[in-house]
Amino acid sequence: MRKTVSLVLVLILTTATVASPLLQEPAQTQTQTGATELTNKDVLDMVRSGLATEIVVAKIKATPGKFETSAATLAELKSANVPDAVIMAMLGGNFETTAEPKPIVEIKVPDGTEIEIQLKNNASGEELKLGDIVDFSVVQPVVLNGVIIFDKGAPARARITTAKKAGHWGHAGKLEWAMQDIQAVDGNRVLARFTKRSVGDSKGGTVAVAAVATGVFLGPLGLLWGLKKGKPAIIPAGNVYRAFVNGDTPVKGKATSSP
Repeated sequence: MRKTVSLVLVLILTTATVASPLLQEPAQTQTQTGATELTNKDVLDMVRSGLATEIVVAKIKATPGKFETSAATLAELKSANVPDAVIMAMLGGNFETTAEPKPIVEIKVPDGTEIEIQLKNNASGEELKLGDIVDFSVVQPVVLNGVIIFDKGAPARARITTAKKAGHWGHAGKLEWAMQDIQAVDGNRVLARFTKRSVGDSKGGTVAVAAVATGVFLGPLGLLWGLKKGKPAIIPAGNVYRAFVNGDTPVKGKATSSP
């Protein structure tokens, strides 16, 4: 009798040990599933990394998401240059069904194509350091042979090459950057060029700013700001400059509507 009872207890304990992990598995699976949900931050990170709009939209549609889509948040996404198609995908809709898609045309953008860009934030030699990124946005769409190459508001980047704080005895601050790239309509970043130089004049009380080509391309373009003797080199947000495509570059652009 004792052997029978012992055998029963062993079977019960063995069954409980085997069943326990199986009972816990759904809870673990649920936790793992919840951890893979996309958020607004994930979408912003993908867009800022330069991924094409189609790739970001496909990722949103293929992955569970938990998005904040209040009116204020949508406005913030738009100001952060998140494409409309991406925002629509976050809302669970299909942007292509609400607007007639424009034909995609591959075109070679020639070296020296001009793009007007606007400084997004104040640039100061007191705060920026060597290697920092300076953010710009495209002022107006760039159209070549009826094909849109750069959209209005597209992000552009330059990199700080010299940053010097203002010193004593009237030594002015110094700020210099080199153009890096501009995002085309296909999501790819196109190399661009120009060197932007800002030197606080320690004698005359002005700042001379020159956009000088990195090679044999145009001459200096002079711009003046009034800065007092020995003041930092500060360039305010909103200033507009000219950048140029660096080398012949193929781009998949959007055909404009027929007249």
